[in-house]
Amino acid sequence: MLEPKDRLRHRISGGFARESLAYCVIVPGTGIYLLYTWVDAESKAGYAFAIYGDGPEPAYFARQEGIDATGQDFDHWEIGNLSIHVGDDFESAVASYSDDELSIEIEFRSIHEAFDYGRNQAGCPPYQATNRYEQSGVIRGALTRDGVTTEFDGPGHRDHSWGRRDWDAIHHYKWLSIVGADRAANIMVALVEGETIYNGYVFVDDKLSPVVSAHVSTEYDELQFQKSITAEVLDELGRTTHIEFPSYYSTARWDYSPTFNFTDTGMDGTLAGGPVSAYIQYTWPRIYLDHLLTREPHAPN
Repeated sequence: MLEPKDRLRHRISGGFARESLAYCVIVPGTGIYLLYTWVDAESKAGYAFAIYGDGPEPAYFARQEGIDATGQDFDHWEIGNLSIHVGDDFESAVASYSDDELSIEIEFRSIHEAFDYGRNQAGCPPYQATNRYEQSGVIRGALTRDGVTTEFDGPGHRDHSWGRRDWDAIHHYKWLSIVGADRAANIMVALVEGETIYNGYVFVDDKLSPVVSAHVSTEYDELQFQKSITAEVLDELGRTTHIEFPSYYSTARWDYSPTFNFTDTGMDGTLAGGPVSAYIQYTWPRIYLDHLLTREPHAPN
């Protein structure tokens, strides 16, 4: 279970040690703004800011790493052009990013309690983190670019993880961050060491419940982006929740490392019959993704 101190930095160690925060602004029918920061055991930090639009590359992408973060904590995190200030509880945060081309300011407010993967039946996968929490909410703010300001006030998501992060131990994962006005879900389906691991939650009818299992069916486009998705999710309350995303409105693909790839989409759809929007991320080993993108079409049966 989470403790109040878990909103701040943790003592981490080892070659794969990593602590990270992500804030995801979901703009229905338009795109995604991603503010992401991380720090290692030597207190060397980095950040990434991305705008997802028509794709397949991010419409905007900035990244910097190797920044000394000694003495800083997440209640006052100033790393290069990125700033994050988490609140005194697990309900709020503000963040911003600015450079010579654009600036963005956001305010996050949760719609349910923070959920840590330690609450799932199998716990938080050790290759991913010592623990990790996810939280759906509302994000309001403004993006200014080329003298034009765009305001937003709608679905958003955040996560915070700490401990070991061994990306290459993960063959593939599906991460679905789904948010509506009165419902939400976070679903992680990961394939590791030949096993399928389930994490996350379903928030429906004001009840938050851990995911037990999820059957996710995906249709891909010619560039191997997730084009449409249907899912049936079982939670610990015994509920089976139907999720449907018939199409995407934004795509972005970027390599975290030479061996590990993020393939992201923004989608509008339904969860338990109600309207939702989602930031959906699938990951692939880069060599496997390249094979899928360059193989000859299969002969018809």
